[in-house]
Amino acid sequence: MTYTIQEAADKMGLTAYTLRYYDNHGMLPYVKRDENNNRIFDEVDLEWIHIIICMRKTGMPLKKIQHYLQLVVQGEQTVPERYQIMLEQQQRTLAEINELNQHLMTINKKVSHYADILINQKPDTYVPSNISSLKSTNHQQTAN
Repeated sequence: MTYTIQEAADKMGLTAYTLRYYDNHGMLPYVKRDENNNRIFDEVDLEWIHIIICMRKTGMPLKKIQHYLQLVVQGEQTVPERYQIMLEQQQRTLAEINELNQHLMTINKKVSHYADILINQKPDTYVPSNISSLKSTNHQQTAN
């Protein structure tokens, strides 16, 4: 099956401008053109786009993505370098997931705190207006 640039963009959740950018910068090396010189995308092109999206969403810079994709085109002899690039990206992504999980734990505690207040109809004793008094109370208790 083939797709116009707009169909491919819609299918991948991108803009046609973004796909043109990727193609113009050599990131989609197998995109074909029709008799009117319009880009025609196939399933292989969509796989390349998916890889680009994955790398971008995990924070890889475009220059590094371009380099990686050039290595793929160069062939089998570049597997060790491609492996290293993916290994580093995996480690960065896992570190980011870990950090996000830490933030999620804090948010979950706040959700539980507020749910307890709402369910048990009790006052919220931790509000910005009394934080300074809580700090000074804690400071005085620590000093004593």
